[in-house]
Amino acid sequence: MVKTDKLSCKRLYEFYRELENRGIENHSLIIMQHGETLFEEYAAPYSADMPHTMFSVTKSIVATAAGFAIEEGLFSLESKILPIFPEYEHCESGQWEETTVRSVLTMQSNKEFSFLQDMTGDYVEIFMKAPFRKNKGFLYSNNDAHMVAAIIQKLSGENLVDYLMPRLFEPLGIERPFWETNEKGECIGGTGVYLKLRDVAKICQCYADGGRYNGRQIIPEWWTREATALQVDFDGKGKNGYGYLFWLEGGCICMSGMFGQFAGYFPQYDAVAVGFNCVVDDNKNTSLMEKELMKVFEGPDGEEWEEKLSDYLASRGEKPVICDGIPDIPTGRVFRLTAFSDIIAKLLFPASLIPRSLTSSFARRPKKNLDRVSFELNGAELEIKWYEEEDEVVIKCGLDGVPRTSYCSIKGYPYTIRSYAYMQGGKLNAVIKPLNTLSTQYAAFDFAKDSVKIQLKGTPSFPEFICRNANHSDIIRNHPKLRPIMMKCLNFVLSTTEMPMKFRAVK
Repeated sequence: MVKTDKLSCKRLYEFYRELENRGIENHSLIIMQHGETLFEEYAAPYSADMPHTMFSVTKSIVATAAGFAIEEGLFSLESKILPIFPEYEHCESGQWEETTVRSVLTMQSNKEFSFLQDMTGDYVEIFMKAPFRKNKGFLYSNNDAHMVAAIIQKLSGENLVDYLMPRLFEPLGIERPFWETNEKGECIGGTGVYLKLRDVAKICQCYADGGRYNGRQIIPEWWTREATALQVDFDGKGKNGYGYLFWLEGGCICMSGMFGQFAGYFPQYDAVAVGFNCVVDDNKNTSLMEKELMKVFEGPDGEEWEEKLSDYLASRGEKPVICDGIPDIPTGRVFRLTAFSDIIAKLLFPASLIPRSLTSSFARRPKKNLDRVSFELNGAELEIKWYEEEDEVVIKCGLDGVPRTSYCSIKGYPYTIRSYAYMQGGKLNAVIKPLNTLSTQYAAFDFAKDSVKIQLKGTPSFPEFICRNANHSDIIRNHPKLRPIMMKCLNFVLSTTEMPMKFRAVK
């Protein structure tokens, strides 16, 4: 829906086209002003009732929990970290005296951190043992954010979902969200919450309204000001910086998540905008959302642009391919991954239904490659079944151009999957969308007499994702002479993750 009497259809159209030009796949967008929804749109197959992984938008939800905890006296901004976790071994340093709740809320713990860190570890233990950096100051860190969550969970005796249900989610009419946990059952603080587009818009609007929703004070008013005030000044001009797990960019107060999740409040327009996107370089997405989207408030611009925008929005979304006939594939047989393919495929992260760029960021994931693959045909529907360790995964693919919906759980993570399949170049191709992850997995099956080769390529691109994070890590950045050689070696290793894996029929 779009209220054409209040928004510029021309600017909205140009915004969407610029998303395309930058290679950004948009799933949904909502624009609000003065608390009123002026625009809301979803690209098929995404919809209003589908929760979406939020990645680092989670950090701002954790900051909100911190506001409640401080209000209730669980701790203060000046509470020191070390006495809260005496059971952990820790590095010896006088800097612990300066390591407070405030320092982790502002990413200034001065603890070492790399985005190439294994995300399945014990974040508290990693934080406590990590040495302090020589160069003090702001360093964006999942570990700092997790320490905030860990403090709340330890001192309240509840995980973050339970803690936030009566304080934030229920008052805003948000259903109990799924939140990734580590093996200890703790909600991850730097990433991991799954929310609907409207859920995020409600939280953002609540901050815009000083913590009030439907006339009721939900978030402490003082915290909505403190958390979104400039705590770390990046440019010395007071315009760009960081609050308490919130970004402040040119007047916009925003929550930002990896691969293009964005929620922002623009005080100059009293407007809220939330977009769920998919792109490896989320800086492209953030700059566009912050600098271009608000041009829609230039005002209405005529029926011509209304029609152009309407036609464009109707053309967006998934366009499934119809399979030409019923594919000739070996049904009723089970295929096992060969030993050689098993070794090559899991050089970095094992092959899964979910693209590696996402599983590399998950707190829990299979440690072995998918295996025991089988196929069944039922008219215009293909069923593909395999196992990821103990989890059985069954997906149904439409061969008639109509995607089928399947549900599964891998390592406790629930997935809603839309998929279809078709033949091309003698291979069976399946397009698999786990809707609540923002990803798409492309699987090509090349059948021989007693074997099948399976090639997996996903969006977001795993090689591109790892190379980008390597460029930002201290390991690569601090070696300018060795950098080109290291990147070539890394690219070679990454290329193996998209090589076909060979499976042999079980006799």
